[in-house]
Amino acid sequence: MKRTMLFLMMVFFSLTAAGVAAEKKVSKAAVQQVMVLPDQIQWHAGPPAIPGAQMAVLDGDMAKAGFFVARIKLPAGARIAPHYHGNVERVTVISGTVKLAMGVTQDNPTVLPAGSYFALPPKTVHNAWVDEETVLQIATRGPWSMHAVKGAK
Repeated sequence: MKRTMLFLMMVFFSLTAAGVAAEKKVSKAAVQQVMVLPDQIQWHAGPPAIPGAQMAVLDGDMAKAGFFVARIKLPAGARIAPHYHGNVERVTVISGTVKLAMGVTQDNPTVLPAGSYFALPPKTVHNAWVDEETVLQIATRGPWSMHAVKGAK
């Protein structure tokens, strides 16, 4: 009994140590020093599904597996049709206010002013709209995708 317990403890600690070492190796390899001042942000055309929107990638690559940070600038009156993402979506409202509704309807939206944060599990259908220019920051893992919900208006 004691030998079995000792053996199991050795296996547990060996696996734990190997996991910690692997995590440190991945963390060190993926992290780079990045500093972006507001006047250095390079805005480009946003997703075609959001006319007039602009996007800027601050860190990483949205198209590849791994961590990234991007901003999306929504013009006043922008509407984001019902959709979902393949990965977790983590968003901070930098400026303006976004109205976020779950599902395909705009019923019971949550009003999220500047400083707000939300995270949605993968494949959670949601839609959003803004009345004023609004900037959102997405900080999550790629590859990033935006899938329209069929049949939604």
